[in-house]
Amino acid sequence: MKKGFSLLELVFAIVVIGVIASFAIPKYLDTRDSAVVSTLKRDISSIITSVQTYHIQKQDIANISDAITLNDQNWTVDSTNSKKITDTNSCVTIEAKPDSSVISLTFDTTSTENICVKLGEEGIKTEDYSLL
Repeated sequence: MKKGFSLLELVFAIVVIGVIASFAIPKYLDTRDSAVVSTLKRDISSIITSVQTYHIQKQDIANISDAITLNDQNWTVDSTNSKKITDTNSCVTIEAKPDSSVISLTFDTTSTENICVKLGEEGIKTEDYSLL
């Protein structure tokens, strides 16, 4: 008698793997999105605090990158305005406006991207923070 699996056993194994994957993949993606949201929330808080501290010390902000080093996977510095940064999902934009003594956080409430929706649920909203 030959050693090996019958066609029925292989089909059954593939079906079981498919059922397990149908539960595991959405859970993995949701967990990944939650981690990104948590990271962005922490980064927003760090950015605001760092820019405020930098402005108090230097009395000016030429470039947000001078105040804080950001992860390039999560944030991009605006090429035309070095005082403005946006997250890679385009949900949050933070702009330092030293002439008006504020840091402006703009949150895109119209985006239907999962991360943007979760950020909104976590309480992120458009707001101005004082630089003084």
